[in-house]
Amino acid sequence: MIDQLKKSVASTSASCYHCGELCTTTKIVFEEKAFCCAGCQSVYQILAENNLCNYYSITQNPGLSQQIPKVNTYYDFLDEAQVIEKFVHFKEGALYHIKLRIPNMHCSSCIWLLENLNKLHAGIVSSRVTFLEREIQIVFNANEVSLKEIVVLLKKIGYEPNLTLDDLLHQEEKKQNRSQLYKIGIAGFCFGNIMMLSFPDYFASGKFLNDGNLNLTFNYISLGLSLPVLLYCAQEFFISSWQHLKQRRINIDMPIALAILITFLVSLYMILVQNKLGFLDSMSGIVFFMLLGRFFQNRSYHYLTFKRSYASYLPISVNTLVDGNEKNIPLTSAVIGDEILIRQHEVVPADSILLDDKAWFDYSFVSGESNWIEKYPNQIIYAGAMLTSSKAQLKISKTPSQSYITQLWNRNQSEKYASNTFFTAEKINLYFSSIVLLLGFSACMYWVFAGQAAIGLTALVTVWIVACPCALLLSSTFTNGNLLTILAGNGMYVKNAEVLEKLKQANTLVFDKTGTLTNTHQAEIDFIGRDLSVQEYEAIYALSNLSIHPLSRLIARFLNHYTQHEVQNFCLYEGKGISGTVNGLQVQIGSEKWIGVKPKLSSSFTRVFIKLNDEIVGFFEIKNQYRSNIFDVLTKLKSTYQLHLLSGDNDAEAQTLTPWFANGKNIQFNCLPEDKTAYIKRLQQAGNKVVMIGDGLNDANAFEQAEAGIAVIESEHNYLPACDIILKAESLSKLNLMMNYIRKLNVILITCFVISIVYNIVGLSFAMQGKLTPVVAAILMPISTISIVGISFVLSNYFASKHKLSI
Repeated sequence: MIDQLKKSVASTSASCYHCGELCTTTKIVFEEKAFCCAGCQSVYQILAENNLCNYYSITQNPGLSQQIPKVNTYYDFLDEAQVIEKFVHFKEGALYHIKLRIPNMHCSSCIWLLENLNKLHAGIVSSRVTFLEREIQIVFNANEVSLKEIVVLLKKIGYEPNLTLDDLLHQEEKKQNRSQLYKIGIAGFCFGNIMMLSFPDYFASGKFLNDGNLNLTFNYISLGLSLPVLLYCAQEFFISSWQHLKQRRINIDMPIALAILITFLVSLYMILVQNKLGFLDSMSGIVFFMLLGRFFQNRSYHYLTFKRSYASYLPISVNTLVDGNEKNIPLTSAVIGDEILIRQHEVVPADSILLDDKAWFDYSFVSGESNWIEKYPNQIIYAGAMLTSSKAQLKISKTPSQSYITQLWNRNQSEKYASNTFFTAEKINLYFSSIVLLLGFSACMYWVFAGQAAIGLTALVTVWIVACPCALLLSSTFTNGNLLTILAGNGMYVKNAEVLEKLKQANTLVFDKTGTLTNTHQAEIDFIGRDLSVQEYEAIYALSNLSIHPLSRLIARFLNHYTQHEVQNFCLYEGKGISGTVNGLQVQIGSEKWIGVKPKLSSSFTRVFIKLNDEIVGFFEIKNQYRSNIFDVLTKLKSTYQLHLLSGDNDAEAQTLTPWFANGKNIQFNCLPEDKTAYIKRLQQAGNKVVMIGDGLNDANAFEQAEAGIAVIESEHNYLPACDIILKAESLSKLNLMMNYIRKLNVILITCFVISIVYNIVGLSFAMQGKLTPVVAAILMPISTISIVGISFVLSNYFASKHKLSI
């Protein structure tokens, strides 16, 4: 690699290709480009090797110098422990996880470079960008690099992070909203007064009381009122356009900025040379109505975003310990100081302190990598950790955040739904804006050559204003957002819009039985076997109470009047059973095959076998209660989808379930987790689009294999299944309604697209004929976007009510 470098060093005063600084002492030449130092050359080389040198086409010399950095004392505060804690949301040993806001990222090159920071510093383990929020999550080794060094590195390559903390960010947002209202108020005041001063032009051809001086005075007052509109209120249009021009790009603000500028310059010429008012009323009206429209558009977006975020908080609960008694409460009711009990595979809902002697945790939900870590008393356990040992008692040390837990779940398996939505939108914006500029110039030239220069100017301005790609770009976003919000309100929590698309395409539904079709709270249980002592019943209760499997929970509830004892050597055998030692007694609870029972006569009930010290002492016979209306739901789903049933239980209830699953052809019992995955794979190979529906236990691989996985959870759940959708158990009765509702997504999207396209065609046709005034065009553009949002909202709610879903 080094041998291939075309590098030379010489004294020169050339400017650096990367950062633009003069190479005053040395110049490094690589691929016929000059660099001031090896650092700048290495950054370029990384981009070049990955075919991302369009990074340099965005702006000239976009990077900052990589020469030996000057120590910037401004960042010294980042070395203070209490400050570091503000930015770190997870740490384990030397590994720290931080989240920073990067306002300067704007394209694919930016994203790629920021996600490859580990190539710029060995101490950075990984980095991941969330583009729409302009955020980056960085994992780094604190023994090799500090938070301050990371921030300095980001600044050096042109991506200085915004280090303002959350409370200050809210203040900044309020300040921006206040500034926007000031601009709207000033633009409205000036527009109204210019309109009033324009009455002579409207009704007397510029002559008012036959007093030329008074007419001239009105013109200059109008000019004075237009200046704050141009220089202050219209700032955002000019700034946005200039920033994109510097990056050699075109955006939709550019036609608007040109329309404002041309209208003002023409009016200035008419006032100074022809003693006529010109189009200052139109210019100020454009700014006022555009600002007003964007304000309502942003308010609508923020409202829907807040509603979506709030509605999408997962219904996580926690098991608190009060005077030794276990009580299940919602996460929102938990407070600092509460003692909580976590069972194996459950997720720690908030930063907590371990109270037990030791416990093992898996931070894969937080870090993305499965790595079991042993913790000891008084050590902190971060939110999102999954318990891998039998149970643990903790004390909450930080206010629980439902939104953070939801973020962890949303982030899991996100690569399964990689999307280029932003880049598609960016291309649409570029092409649309370019076409609008060309249409405006073409219409203007046509009318000028036709001897109608006034109509040509009107056509130029109105074409640039009335055309709007926002409706096209936002219709999908708002429609998906509305559907996700309504579904969440009905107990179905969908990760993202890509999952909706998977559900819409599905033609096959695969169900688990226990905990999915059956109700884990309602079942008749009997123990059949030899007489057991109190000590033996207590041992069975202690072991079953550590598992979150539905059958274990039923047994634990059945025996909950017995005393809880400590369980040692707890072990879970996925899809088979559990084992452990209680007061010297070896206990195994599990399936017939795993326990070692020879198959006997079939039973119409589910059986869970018990082995004590290698003696099979009997079994719990469980008569399952199926969920309310579940067979009505299966009947309705059967008309649209192929239905299959995979269960880890025996075939005791095959006769009951046969009618709904192709007369038994689509049923398979005694399935291990790997059997479910293989079964789904065979369905897919036959051309089916599969959705797996289970209780989230032992289903992770099946969920991953299927196009989408739905985990049915009870109200007291406190684990995060590795799925794409979480469905509250009480909402399973509405599954057919929600699946039909999702299939209406295309109808809503097509309607919104057609309306937005028709608006642009009609608006542009009138504008190119010069039949629209600039003020009317400025009113129509934001109305079009707001109307698309409204139509999307109305149609989403209409189809929801039609399918009997709560709105």
